[in-house]
Amino acid sequence: MSVQHHSARRSSKISTILLASVAALALNACSGMRGNIAVGDAVCTSPVPPRRTPLPLATPAQRDGLLAAGFSADSVHLADVIGAAGSLLASVDTTTGRNGPPVFNAFASNHVSLSVDRATLEVLGTVAALSCQGARIAELDADLNQREALVARRLALAGIAIGAGAGAVSGGLGFLASSTPANIAGIVSGVGESFFGVLQLDVSATGHLRLQSNMLEEFWRGPEVPTLFPQRVWRYLNTRKNAGEETPREAIIASWRRDHLIPDEDYTPEPPAVIMKRDGVGTEDTETLQLLFQPLEDRVGLMARSLGRLVEELLERSEAAMLNRQTTPARRRPAA
Repeated sequence: MSVQHHSARRSSKISTILLASVAALALNACSGMRGNIAVGDAVCTSPVPPRRTPLPLATPAQRDGLLAAGFSADSVHLADVIGAAGSLLASVDTTTGRNGPPVFNAFASNHVSLSVDRATLEVLGTVAALSCQGARIAELDADLNQREALVARRLALAGIAIGAGAGAVSGGLGFLASSTPANIAGIVSGVGESFFGVLQLDVSATGHLRLQSNMLEEFWRGPEVPTLFPQRVWRYLNTRKNAGEETPREAIIASWRRDHLIPDEDYTPEPPAVIMKRDGVGTEDTETLQLLFQPLEDRVGLMARSLGRLVEELLERSEAAMLNRQTTPARRRPAA
C-alpha cells in the first residue's frame, strides 16, 4: 500500500506541475493581448469655414447656352457644381453681331479659373484628410495584426514547450517503470497541446480608435452645411448629374451595402455601428473601415479629373476666340 500511495502522490505532484506549467505558459502568451493600442487623428482634419454666400446655381437657360456653345455635359455639370456656370457662359460673348466672331471675355474667364483653382485646392485637401484618416486606421490594423501574430507565436511555442517537457517526463518515467505517472504526463501533454491549439484559433486583439473628426459620420448624416467637407466638394457629392440619377453620395452608400460592408437595410440618420465604433475595435472593423474610405476617396479624386477637363475645354474655346479675332479683317471706315 505504501508503494502505491507513494506512486499516487508522485503522479499527483507531476500532474500538478504540468498543469501549472500549462497555465503559466497560457497566461504568458495571452498577456500580450492586454496591451492598450490607441490611434488618433489629431493632425488629419480641421473644421472647414463655411462660405459667407451660397454658391450660385445655373439656370436652365445658362445650361442650354453652355451646351450650345460646345461645352460637354460633364463640364456644364461641374461648372454648376463649383458655382461658375454664369461666368463660363459669359466668357464667350456672342452679342457682337450676327456675322461677328465670338469675343473672349477675360474677366469672366478669370473668375472661372479662380473657381477651378479653389475647387482643386478643396479636392486636394479633402483627399489628404480622407487619406490621413485611412492611414490612421491602417496603422491600428497593422498594430493589431502584429499583436495577434505575437500572441499566436507565443501560444505555438508554449504548445511545443509543454509537449516536449511532458514527452521527456513521460519517457523518463516509462524508463523507470512508472507507468501511471508516465500515462498522466502523456495525457497532460496531449491536453496541453490541444489547449494551445484551440487558443491559436481565437486570437483577436482589440484597440481604441480616437477620431476627433469622423468624416465617415458626416458623410453618412449628410448635413446641409458640412463642417469637414469643403462646400464645392460637398456639393459635388450631393448633386445629381441628370434628373433621376443617384448622387455620388447615394451611389457610394449603395456600393457599401452591395459589398456587405454595412447592413442592407433602409437608410437611417444614425450611422452603422462600424462607423461609430471607437473602443474594442478589432481587425475586422479596421478592414471594413478602410474599405468604406476607399470609394469615397476615389470619387473625390475623380472630381479633380473633371476639373481638368473643364479647364481644357475653356482653353480650347478661348484660343479659338483669339484666333478668330486675329484672322478677321478689320472693318474699313466709311469714306468721308
